[in-house]
Amino acid sequence: MNAKKESPKSRPFFHYLLFFSILLIFVLVMGITLSDYLVSSQHYRENVNLIMNETEQNIVGSIYTIDTGLKIFDDTMNSRMEEAFFVFHEEYRRSGRDPSSMDLYSIKERLGGEMDLYIINESGVVEFTTYTPDLGLDFRTSIPYFYEYLTRIRNSEGFFPDRVVQEHSTGTLKKFAYMPTNDHRYILELGLSGDSFKSERNTLSYTKTLEKIRERSPFISGIRIFTTAKREVGNKSFVPDESFDTLLSTILDERRTIEVTDQDSGTIRRYLFIDLQDEDYGADMSLIVEVVYNTSIFSRTISEMMVYHLGVSILAFLMASLLALFFARILTRPIEQISDDVDRIAGGDLDHTISPSSAREFNTLEESINSMVGSLKDTIQKLQMSESLLSRSEELYRGVVESQTEFITRFLPDGTIHFANDAYCRYFGLDCTHIIGTRFVPEIPEPEREMVDRHFRNLTVDSPSSTIEHRIVMPDGSIRWQQWNDRAIFDQEGRIVEYQSVGRDITDRVNAETEIRELADGLEERVRERTLQLEAANRELESFSYSVSHDLRSPLRAIDGLSSILLQEHAEKLPSDAARYLEKIRDNTRQMNRLIEDLLNFSRTGRRPLAKQEVDTGEIVLSAYQSLRQEYEERAIDLVIGYLPGSRADPALLRIVFMNLLSNALKFTRTKKIARIEVGSTYEHSRIVFLVRDNGIGFDMRYGDKLFGVFQRLHDDETIEGTGVGLAIVQRIIHRHGGEIWFHSEMGAGTTFFFTLEGSNEGDR
Repeated sequence: MNAKKESPKSRPFFHYLLFFSILLIFVLVMGITLSDYLVSSQHYRENVNLIMNETEQNIVGSIYTIDTGLKIFDDTMNSRMEEAFFVFHEEYRRSGRDPSSMDLYSIKERLGGEMDLYIINESGVVEFTTYTPDLGLDFRTSIPYFYEYLTRIRNSEGFFPDRVVQEHSTGTLKKFAYMPTNDHRYILELGLSGDSFKSERNTLSYTKTLEKIRERSPFISGIRIFTTAKREVGNKSFVPDESFDTLLSTILDERRTIEVTDQDSGTIRRYLFIDLQDEDYGADMSLIVEVVYNTSIFSRTISEMMVYHLGVSILAFLMASLLALFFARILTRPIEQISDDVDRIAGGDLDHTISPSSAREFNTLEESINSMVGSLKDTIQKLQMSESLLSRSEELYRGVVESQTEFITRFLPDGTIHFANDAYCRYFGLDCTHIIGTRFVPEIPEPEREMVDRHFRNLTVDSPSSTIEHRIVMPDGSIRWQQWNDRAIFDQEGRIVEYQSVGRDITDRVNAETEIRELADGLEERVRERTLQLEAANRELESFSYSVSHDLRSPLRAIDGLSSILLQEHAEKLPSDAARYLEKIRDNTRQMNRLIEDLLNFSRTGRRPLAKQEVDTGEIVLSAYQSLRQEYEERAIDLVIGYLPGSRADPALLRIVFMNLLSNALKFTRTKKIARIEVGSTYEHSRIVFLVRDNGIGFDMRYGDKLFGVFQRLHDDETIEGTGVGLAIVQRIIHRHGGEIWFHSEMGAGTTFFFTLEGSNEGDR
């Protein structure tokens, strides 16, 4: 039977039945699907947020720990800089308090050459300095808060050390310190170059630590660190654009964490402001950590869940609508039976089937409804499977939380605990099955209770999380240190509904920091005492050098000058023996001058600070040989220069080494028709060994232990010229470089000197 043959009275019933059947199925399917989707997506978002919070807590804790270590390291250089200020301040006094008449570069050399000098006037401008990029730097306009700090220093007394910071003009690391002049007109500033401590300080690295955290988190696509000077840590070439500069300025001005969502790139950028400002220092060491979360993972999962549930609901609705249409079209007299059957199915009895009918149309309707019921059962089974998967995901998340070493708990504003992981319960000796629903508050020593209360009162909607460190009294009466990161969770009206706390025991860290500070204090005292001893020894050595240079050379110059006058003006009047004696006197005078010069060089090599750098060893050898060759132009010399790798050494001192070794080789090959000298290198025991070999007269190895002594000579003075100091100078220079020197010689067959330099490069080997 078709619709055209139906009576008009049957049509309203058909329409109503079709409409209500479709509506009922739509509400049923969409209600179940929507409810399951909302529950699943909410659980997923909560899990993701918890993981993000724990990650950020690890970042903040790591930053605080590294900053503590860096602060302790930076303070170890204070005593050295404070002593340098005495020289700086004394030169200011000697200049008549006129900085324009001071030779800052000379003072810098006196202080070892590693510290730059600055003089800041009352307007906060660098008026005089050895570091030209900062000349004219105006702190009043460029860094207003630091100008206020300088003003307080200028009106105060004493020594004011600062942290190691990035230099304003170039971004290089420097350790700064300040001292006002006695007339309070200027501030004297010292800046210790980072080259003297950079390698040791870099063992504590923010970037390496955060990179490890990033590698462990699948949701983090990038981590960057920025200083209060808007420079990126580890990237000297970084220059923020206008919008990013404005964002950093906002964070620094408000000193709070900001979140930026970028829908186009599918990322959430959390800018964590970590307050490291210390009132004891002028520099603000606070950091901004940019954590980039890849929201595409979250969005993709949510989208997949939505598509899956939407597809299931659409399929079920279409199938149900089709079946309802067929059902309405072929409805006949046994409508009550069919209605009863449908009511039972709608009531949840999906195993019930439509009663058989003799009518062909109802047989078709029976099959369609039964098919619809089967589809609904499949859909419900799929939904149940989805719920099972979600339940397993929750169990997995709980397993991850329970496996954490940190203490994790969630509690209501009145203190009632509704979640605590195993680590929390084990630490406090509690039973996790009984603690839920109870109020447990660890005992806090009286002096710190107000601090903890204030900490929780300061949690607001704008600043919902904060970190605190304090002591607790354990059940056994012992005192432990803890670090807690607490987050307040608010409802839509801004009221706190619960707290989430993640804590860890930091007793070992606090004890270690205390021990480090005590060791650092003791080390500073020992360094100061040793420095005073060395300064006294240097003063004695300088006095001796001056005596040698002045008191000894003056009579020798007089003897040499008078002898020369006698030989030039009165030679015809002198007997031959007298002239010969005068020449002998002049020769001995010149020998004495050479001896004095060698003694002074020997003294200077021990006091001169090392200035190591990468040098071309071959060029230094050629330069030394060319300087010596002029004295031996009449001799036949075969110089062979082999492979000489680059070295890390003081170029001036290394040239003295080769000058003395080549001079020895030239002197001890005087009897050879052709002097053969070889300079090269070899590789022994994983190190580079330099050598200087000659075919000279050699010496007896039995007396080799005297070779490097001052004034020690193994040949007659009349045969071989020299003072016996050159090899002692060579040995001292090699030892100052951390190397060693040795030799091999045979009488009549020549001598070979071997030496190493700590840090020699392997070249292309």
